[in-house]
Amino acid sequence: MKIKNVMICNPYTVRYDQSLADASRIYLEHDVNCAPVVGVNKDIVGIITISKVLESFLSGSSPTAKINEFMDEPPGVVSENTEFENLAKNCPQDMERMLVLDQNKKLTGILSRVELIKKVNLAWEETRNELKVVLQSVSHAIIAFDKTGAIYLFNKGAEILLGISSKEAIDQRHDGVLPEWVWKEVIADGQARFGFRFQVNNKRVIGNATPINVNGNITGTVVVLQDLSEMESLTLELSRVRELKVELDNIIECSYDGMLVVNTERAVLRANKSALQLLNRLDYSQYCVLRDIKSEVAGCLDEMSMEIIEQKKTLTKVYTKADGQEIMITGNPRMSQAGQVIQVIFNMRDMTELQRLKFQVEQAKEEKLRYSVELLELRGKLLKEDLITISSTMEPILELMLRVSQVDSTVLITGESGVGKEVAAKRIHKLSRKENGPFITINCGAIPENLMESELFGYEKGAFTGASKEGKIGLMEAADGGNVFLDEIGELPLNLQVKLLRVLQEKVIYRIGGIKPININVRIIAATNRNLKDMVKKKTFREDLFYRLNVVQIEIPPLRARKEDILPLSEHFLKKYCSKYDKQKRITQQVYRIFECYHWPGNIRELENVIERAVILSQGEMIEAHHLPENLNIGINGKAEVEVTVRGVISLDEGVQMMEKELLRKALGTEKSSRKTAQLLGITHTTVLRKAKQYNLL
Repeated sequence: MKIKNVMICNPYTVRYDQSLADASRIYLEHDVNCAPVVGVNKDIVGIITISKVLESFLSGSSPTAKINEFMDEPPGVVSENTEFENLAKNCPQDMERMLVLDQNKKLTGILSRVELIKKVNLAWEETRNELKVVLQSVSHAIIAFDKTGAIYLFNKGAEILLGISSKEAIDQRHDGVLPEWVWKEVIADGQARFGFRFQVNNKRVIGNATPINVNGNITGTVVVLQDLSEMESLTLELSRVRELKVELDNIIECSYDGMLVVNTERAVLRANKSALQLLNRLDYSQYCVLRDIKSEVAGCLDEMSMEIIEQKKTLTKVYTKADGQEIMITGNPRMSQAGQVIQVIFNMRDMTELQRLKFQVEQAKEEKLRYSVELLELRGKLLKEDLITISSTMEPILELMLRVSQVDSTVLITGESGVGKEVAAKRIHKLSRKENGPFITINCGAIPENLMESELFGYEKGAFTGASKEGKIGLMEAADGGNVFLDEIGELPLNLQVKLLRVLQEKVIYRIGGIKPININVRIIAATNRNLKDMVKKKTFREDLFYRLNVVQIEIPPLRARKEDILPLSEHFLKKYCSKYDKQKRITQQVYRIFECYHWPGNIRELENVIERAVILSQGEMIEAHHLPENLNIGINGKAEVEVTVRGVISLDEGVQMMEKELLRKALGTEKSSRKTAQLLGITHTTVLRKAKQYNLL
């Protein structure tokens, strides 16, 4: 530091012939305590201090007395470019002030001991404040102890780490702030400690403790602490960044597309393996310029780079090499914050290879489609075991099941009770894309009306008295991602038909007591043995719901309409119940004839029950006619016996007509053709047609 940096610049001077009053006026107006005295040629001839003026006044001198009578000899002089440290070392201890001269020996300032002390004190205060701000801004905890352990510095980082204020820390001294050994051992032996670890305020910290040495004496300790969790977090973040860089490098290198980066001088900064292959190079030297690379593609890239840098826009071109290879090149400019292009990033794709791959994919799709169709057909045949049938009547129905299983349309299965509507629904589920999802069966006629809504849609906790505290999901929600089979849909109450209609339309349900909509992905398969059209006319079934359900209708014919299936079904049920009850049974031909003659009002379910009963009750290995239920009306000769019950008295003609009509109706329902019906009743074909027309049975 130079003398000119600490001197009083441009001091106020007085002439040797001015009065003491003139000197006093300078002291009063400008807050100085001395003034150089200049002669005729403005050279320094002496110095007059405020103490000298006061002394002259006290001795009785007049204010008009001349300064030259009281002034002191000129003090020592020093150059303004002298180093202050050199002057401080060589200056006499009793030197109160010095005149400062420039290189032309002209007075430019005064170096006063008093003023110098003021400036040094001001500089010390400024430095102290700056240091305080710096220490408070440091994120690490900094704590300074004096020799007795009293804390006199406790920065903001320490407040955050230790959870106490600076005032509290200073008041507590070292007690409760840090362990005593942290500062005491350093003061004791004067040796610094680095990297020690301990736990404070439930935090793991690492610290350094350094002695404060003043002129060879240990006056205190400075402790610097850092939260280890912050360091671990930074280390973890740095590790993650490195992992991401390696991952990004691998992704770029493994990319099928060529990736290449150049700067504004068109020097290559980066190129992956695919890009090098397109450039016919094994490797690249960083900062090699595109125009120096001997490659067709490199020339195209160089031209595109200049155009992109000039226009600052993305550019795409298809370049065809001499060997016919097509390469689609896209260049994107990378911009600086100032809007200038700093790099160009190229993406290069071999379109020839892509076209070949596209052709292979199309071939694979066609092959997959062919195999899918074959697999679907084979799957349909295998699943035919669920619906045991050899009847030609069932072939179109099985085909329809196969087709409808591949879409999510609502299905309505109709037919008499016991024909296997649920089996058909399960078959559709197994053939569908939702086969791995749930298959929920809901019997609309078996659940009480007051419980139906909660069973279907569930309820929120506390929705009604007796409700579970945790709430409950409904069967519809449980079937999400699968199929719901609504058996006996005709029994569904009208108030729930509206809610079911909303489920079909919006695929959304609301739990009882809930306001949040729940989206579900289910396909509805409904079944009924009732005539829904008649119910719609009678206003017992909603018309809009009927049309929503009746998107695809599958009608399962009764067993009497497909008598070819009686034999395989009988064998199936016989095997099932023989295995269940550990028996060995066979059915006689007489029983099979009875089965074929019976009209089976309960259909397959009735046939299964008859066989199970016969397996249980029959003695020996053979199931014979007398093992069958009485309602089949079996005679010794195997022909059906008819029992007529009369509950009232009518005319004989009316009774005969009623009996004739009923016999004809049952016979027509048993046989497919009128000729076979005539043979069964023992009448002519024309009689069957005439009687059937008479009783409106055709």
